[in-house]
Amino acid sequence: MKLIFIRHAQSMANAAGKWQGRGETELSELGRQQAEKLRERFAAEGFEPTHVYSSPMIRTSETARIATAAWNYPITPLDDLIEIDVGVFSGKNWEEVQAQYPEAARLYHETRNWDHVPEAEPMADRRVRAERTINQLIADHTNEDKILAFTHGGIIHYLFAALMGVDRLWGMPVGNTAMFDFDLDVERWHHSDSTLLNTNLWRINRLNDSSHLD
Repeated sequence: MKLIFIRHAQSMANAAGKWQGRGETELSELGRQQAEKLRERFAAEGFEPTHVYSSPMIRTSETARIATAAWNYPITPLDDLIEIDVGVFSGKNWEEVQAQYPEAARLYHETRNWDHVPEAEPMADRRVRAERTINQLIADHTNEDKILAFTHGGIIHYLFAALMGVDRLWGMPVGNTAMFDFDLDVERWHHSDSTLLNTNLWRINRLNDSSHLD
């Protein structure tokens, strides 16, 4: 099965340098252009999915609609692809956070631990949600399927960790419309024998690739 996760295009909040979390913002004009470039990349590569999923948030669903317009496929909303909830930081830039929530800002700055941020989604819950998403996609599809899933820069770290089967969460700057492209054998996903060591069954084709924006 081919599984491609894509971060949404630039939103108005991205352009303003604000945390979004579960806050709703539309794409910026640049964001719409980015989604169009993603659609052009799919066409140039001759790629066509069998199934398209998206976080139900405006910035992801709009990215999905623009990027998949050539196929006229239904876009299935998947709630677990939603962005992480950043609590009281949502809709604010760092200066506003420091002014309105100085203690939470101090603790977050010192530890980078979201569990110190009031109303934020607990980090352990994010991991559970990501694992649930991966397991659902694997259970619902076959090796012949090509899955395109539009999601967010925060939760994509957890999705990647869940897919890799690692306990440690590795951070990276995820670009707008960046692609995370994997091939995996869903029929042998739950095997615990030597198939785990067979690199022909588990492939990372592209990681955080937004070269179509260059």
